[in-house]
Formats: sequence, structure tokens, C-alpha cells
Amino acid sequence: MALPRGYISHSQIRAYRECPRKYFFAYVENIQPPINDKVFLGEVFHSAIEHYFLQRIGGAMPADEAVEAYFCSRFDGDACGREISWGSPRHETRQRGLAFLKHFLRHLAPDARPLMVEKELCAELPGSGVMLKGVIDLVEEDYCITDFKTTTGRWSDSRARNSPQMVIYRYLFDRSFGPLPASLKYEVFYGRTAGSVRHQTLRVVPEEGAVDSLLAMIGDMVQRIGAGIFPARETPFCRHCDFRSQCRDKGSA
Repeated sequence: MALPRGYISHSQIRAYRECPRKYFFAYVENIQPPINDKVFLGEVFHSAIEHYFLQRIGGAMPADEAVEAYFCSRFDGDACGREISWGSPRHETRQRGLAFLKHFLRHLAPDARPLMVEKELCAELPGSGVMLKGVIDLVEEDYCITDFKTTTGRWSDSRARNSPQMVIYRYLFDRSFGPLPASLKYEVFYGRTAGSVRHQTLRVVPEEGAVDSLLAMIGDMVQRIGAGIFPARETPFCRHCDFRSQCRDKGSA
């Protein structure tokens, strides 16, 4: 079945589950609103830790100051070349991101044993011809699959447990490399200011039958996308949606 991007991914699944019309604007109409400062910060943070891990995989041990300088250079360069919606002042966002990175370098980086970084995996879903794709932030030498998050507030255990992202990653990992003893975890860096940064490690153990439930959910979603079913799902968060103006033009609140 034809999909707008030719494949399905966690970000697409999340968008459709949040609101099918949001998916329509983002992936069918391909509307690209200004990126918000939180997403931008996350992108630059991920770029910096990818830079760090690639050097580690290559046998080097980069100095903290060099990694921090990379973050600042990337932040400043990308901020000048993109349209960004700054919910917080630019300099405060930069300082908060740098605090996230310093926390990572101090508390997580020394014990990391990187094997693969930003590893893209894909597999055809059984009986559908649909490709499922994912990009894993980090796979360590013991096959621990890690996804890094930057946010303003602490995550709940249920949020980590109920997200399909890690089930997707484990499914793709097993399809690509066989049933290795992989474990799953989120490393969540949170704080509203540079001075309040903390982090939490949330390990995920998928429930029995999680893969079958995932495949059934994706199959149903792909059918609905193929049938052009994109209703608006009104929630209290609609007023913060990047596509609010387009949605209002279509007669939704």
C-alpha cells in the first residue's frame, strides 16, 4: 500500500494517533511549519552526542570542552539558517541545551560503550508490503538500545512503558540482527532552566504480545491512511498545534 513517505515510522504513528488530521497536514500535504525551540534544542543535542559517540567508536576520547564547542557552533549556525518559533528566549534555550549536554558528559558518557549510533533499520511488515523504519540513537556493546530525550518535565514510568517506540526498535533490531539479548531504555534529560537540569533512566520491558499488538495497530493505521481517513481529533492541546490555522480553515475548532 502506498504511503506518503513510502514507509511508516514511529513519528508518523505518533502523529496519526495524536490526530489523523495532523498526520494529513504533515505527511500528505507536506506542510512544514516553523520548528519550535524545544524540538530544535533536541535536534542539536542529538547531533552533539552523535558527534561524541562516533569519535568514541573510532577510538578517540573527545574532551568535554570540544563536544560543548561543537554543540554551541551547531546551535548558532542552525539557528541562523532556519525559521524557529522561540517559546523561550534563544539564549536561554541555548544555555539549557548546553546544561543537558554537560550533564550527559559528566554522568552518562564515561560509562557508555557505543557500538552503533543513529542506526537506521527497516523491515517489511508481514503480509503487507509496508516498510517500517526507525533510527536508534545508540546501541551499546551489550546490545542495550537507548533513546535520548530532552524535555522540560520529568517522565512518568507509564509514559515510557506505553510508548510504542521501544517495541518498534526491538522489533526492527531482532529482524535485522536476530534475537540478541537486547535491553531497552530511555535516558530523559529534563529541566525548565539551565540550573534545574536533571536526568532519569527508564528501562522498558515490553509486555507479552506487545509485538503482535503493535503490528495490528500499524496495520489498521495503514489501512485508514490508504483510505484517506483523516478526521480531526479535538483535545485541549489543539491550541498548541502547529497546524491550528490550517485545521480551522477546514472548519475544525
